[in-house]
Amino acid sequence: MDLRQLRTFLCIAKMGSFIQAATHLGYTPSTVTTHIKNLESHLGIKLFDRLGHKINLTSEGRTFKTYAEKIIKLADEAKEAVTPSSTPHGTIILGTAESLSTYRIPTLLQTYRHEYDKVELVLKFENCSKIRDCIRNNELDIALIINRKIEEPDFIVKCLSLEPMLFITAPNHPFAKKIISPQNLSETCLILTEPGCSYRATIETLLDKANVRPRTSMEVNSIESIKQLVMLGLGISMLPRFTVEKELQNNQLAVAEPHLPLPLYMTQLIYHKNKWLSPALRAFIKTVDQTFINSYF
Repeated sequence: MDLRQLRTFLCIAKMGSFIQAATHLGYTPSTVTTHIKNLESHLGIKLFDRLGHKINLTSEGRTFKTYAEKIIKLADEAKEAVTPSSTPHGTIILGTAESLSTYRIPTLLQTYRHEYDKVELVLKFENCSKIRDCIRNNELDIALIINRKIEEPDFIVKCLSLEPMLFITAPNHPFAKKIISPQNLSETCLILTEPGCSYRATIETLLDKANVRPRTSMEVNSIESIKQLVMLGLGISMLPRFTVEKELQNNQLAVAEPHLPLPLYMTQLIYHKNKWLSPALRAFIKTVDQTFINSYF
C-alpha cells in the first residue's frame, strides 16, 4: 500500500469512474486498475462494486475511505511542514455552523482569500458536538463555533466575541415583549435546532431543571427556516442576537424576556493542541483575530 494507490482510490471514490480518475490523475486506465487491484490484494478486501458502468464503494470501501483521507491529509501536512515556501499554500478544512457561515464568516473568508489566494478553503457544516469529534480525529483543521466557553484539555480555544441569546416570537404572539418563565414554555410550541446543537442543549437543560415539557415542539436544522416559522406564529425559539437583528429592526420578530438565567455564549476559534500550524493556518488564525477585533467588539 502506497500513497499513489490511496490517491487513486480516493479519486475513483469521488468521481465514480475508473476512466475519469485516470484522466484526472494523468494515468492510463490500466495503471488505475492495477493500483486498485494491488490495494485490494494488500488489504484482503474488495473496495468497489462494479455494476455495469456504475462504480460504488463497498461497505469495507466506505470504512477504508475515512482512513485513507486521514493518511493522505497527514502525508500532505508532513510534506508542507518540511517544504520551504514564502507564501502560505495548501488546504484548510474549516468546521463551523450555519449561523456563523451565514452572518459572520463571509467577510472573514473574503479578507483571507484576498491576502492568501493560494490556499484552498473547504467549509464543513456540523453541529458543535460533531465538530469537536472531527477536530480530535484530524478531519477538521480548525473550527469556529458558538457555545458556552469550551474548556477541554486537548483544545486550544480563542474567545472572539460574546453572543447574547434571545427568545424570539412573532410580534403578535402572546409572549411577545413579555417576561416569560420556564412554565410558560409548556404553553407553546418550541422550535428547536437539531440534536447536538448547543442552542438546543441549553433549552433542554432549562426545561429539565424546571421539570417542564413544551406543549409541542418542532425540530429544524436551518436558522433561516426557524425564523420563518417563528414569524408565522408557529412557535418560539432561542437564537443568537446577531442572527435576528434585521428582523427585529423591521418588526418581523419580537423578543420574549426570559425570567431565567441564560448561559453566556461566545464565538470561539478552536483547534487541537497537537495540531501542526502550517503557515496557511497561522495566517488564518491571525486573520480571524483581526476580523473579529475590527468588526464585533
